[in-house]
Amino acid sequence: MKEVLCKGLPVTVILVFGILFASDAFGETNEDETIDMIELETITVTAQKREEDVQKVTESITVLSDTFVEDAQIESTEDIWHYVPNLSTSNAGSRDYWSRIRVRGISNTAFGDPAVSLFIDDVSYAGVYAFNSALFDIERIEVLKGPQGTLYGKNTSGGAINIVTKSPGDTFEAKAGVEAGNFDKREISGVMNAPLLEDKLYFRLAGLYSTRDGYIKNLFTGGDVDNRETIAGTANLFFTPTDHLSFDLTFRIHDFNDDGGFPMVARDKSRYQMVTGFATDDFETATDFIGESSSKNQTTSLRMSYELDNFDLVSVTAYRDMDNESSLDADFMPSEMFLGFNAVESESISQELRIQSKDSDESFKWLAGAYYSNDEKDYETGYKLGRLYADMMGVPIYTADMHSAAIEAEDMAVFGQGTVRFFSDALGLTAGLRYERSKRALDHQHTFDGFPVAAPINDLEETYTELLPKLALDYRVNEDIMAYASVARGYKAGGFAYAVDDPALAGFDPEISNAFELGLKTEFPELGLRFNVAGFYTKVDDYQDRVQRDIMTVIQENVSDASIYGFELEASMPLSETLSLNGFLGYTHAEYGDYLDRLTLVNYKNNRVSQIPEYDSGLFLEYRDSFGLFARAEVQMFGSSYFDRANTIKQSPYTLFNMKVGYEQDTWDIYLSGKNLTDKQYFLDGVVDPTLGFVGTVGEPRTVSLSFNYRL
Repeated sequence: MKEVLCKGLPVTVILVFGILFASDAFGETNEDETIDMIELETITVTAQKREEDVQKVTESITVLSDTFVEDAQIESTEDIWHYVPNLSTSNAGSRDYWSRIRVRGISNTAFGDPAVSLFIDDVSYAGVYAFNSALFDIERIEVLKGPQGTLYGKNTSGGAINIVTKSPGDTFEAKAGVEAGNFDKREISGVMNAPLLEDKLYFRLAGLYSTRDGYIKNLFTGGDVDNRETIAGTANLFFTPTDHLSFDLTFRIHDFNDDGGFPMVARDKSRYQMVTGFATDDFETATDFIGESSSKNQTTSLRMSYELDNFDLVSVTAYRDMDNESSLDADFMPSEMFLGFNAVESESISQELRIQSKDSDESFKWLAGAYYSNDEKDYETGYKLGRLYADMMGVPIYTADMHSAAIEAEDMAVFGQGTVRFFSDALGLTAGLRYERSKRALDHQHTFDGFPVAAPINDLEETYTELLPKLALDYRVNEDIMAYASVARGYKAGGFAYAVDDPALAGFDPEISNAFELGLKTEFPELGLRFNVAGFYTKVDDYQDRVQRDIMTVIQENVSDASIYGFELEASMPLSETLSLNGFLGYTHAEYGDYLDRLTLVNYKNNRVSQIPEYDSGLFLEYRDSFGLFARAEVQMFGSSYFDRANTIKQSPYTLFNMKVGYEQDTWDIYLSGKNLTDKQYFLDGVVDPTLGFVGTVGEPRTVSLSFNYRL
């Protein structure tokens, strides 16, 4: 907490001085002693499956509008966390590999269900391999904190990232953009919207192609190790045969091909030089094998909506196909010891049905739904012997030690939530309930050079069921102030680790959390100020964690309980007719309960949960005038975190500075942007190597780009 007061307090101070400054510029008293009010734009969200004012929703939601996304240059799901309190994300090496998403101290792990789910246009992209997606043609991004099982088909215990893209419309629209930057970045993007049949049929097409050279220099080969290429596109057909019935058919692709698998750098430069003979800088490494990372993703979805007199029906059907591959120099040195590889093929189908009250019915709002999903994943993961180890063992080079596994996940759920308002709609009571049935099945085989190492695991199955209630109370003091309190149960299903020989160690049980939240949402029209604050406490039982059982075995295990508490505040306001200020501050304290490490026999009780930043904060100052001039300055501050459960490997607090300037016209605009202007190195994730110490992935270095957009 002391760190937050020292580092995060400036955000609050600047916001307060901004309010005082703005109070002189706005809200002046007229001669008749009335105050000019500033009309605050209503932020409409669909986070609770209906259109409503975000200030009337009884939970903490951060909303990034289409204008904010473009102004902040949020280009992928990896960028969102810089703008949301108590959210952090990082891929665990390569873009095709699993992502670690953390909301209020609850995190995804490599095995099992994600704690935080990604939704795009009502479709769940819930796998831990699905978070490294390009963002384009975005209407808004909604980030919800806490359990969401009583409203969403796919269950989520920690939170949800709900992305809404732009829908096809009844007017012709076309725009194109180009961008060039350092590291030889090149990107082209485009959008086309066309009405095909008046008032009936609309079509929208959007896509991008992007390449850049790697940020990490390989001193051994002389090249880069993380060059990136991305292709993404969406085709959307919207059909309304009647005024009450609509069909929304969407096809998405997202492919990338990177020529550096797991571009990690050593933290201890002197140790790395002593072992390898190479003196590396912040964004440098030295490996004899470059590796690769690729992913091919396709999603087809159909959303049907039928409006009746007293309620609406919604159906969402989706099919997803994913094929990911990566390889890396697993010793992180130019030593030809061994290589690592990982491949995942996945097919999933889902069906969600909802019946809900009309959005206009304020006194009693309700929703009920049913959900089914089936996800089948085939894994191949392990190591291939390099020349040194192959010669020592007398086997051919690149002999593989491989785990092959098939995991099936089947989920069925019914859920519902209702809100009743009393006392002229001032008081609201919300209650919700979800019943979930989760079935997991595993087949596994471990081979060396094609020969079995252990007995295969066949038809290992477990089924889990859980009831998940939610209760919330809100009080609207007036049209501009609302206080609320809520309690909800979260649930992560149990499952199986896919690289374990012993069936007794492969399984893990569900993780249960109980989340409490108190919040206050306010608007001050005389200042143009919107200010929201929330506090939370979460108790997690049977905490799931990725555990090193012995030197050769990594499992998923229910290791402990965890206690998490914190707060977040967000504010936005104009300082003048052309200048605006936005900011946020988040704090999370997450600590383990009784957690004994089986390998080291160290108890981590009261240690901070690994990879949870203690705080995050941001200030965003933006200027936009009627002549077309645009300027934006950002300061983002992040607190300390630990990469290990023993709390010995620490990422110190760091600050990032970003800027963007441009000139905007009706049909075109041009921008010059810079991120991480001080070229700060900071680690996002990593592993402890017995020879080199900590090696990990780092955040992006200083980047500069020039972009041009044209609209018809």
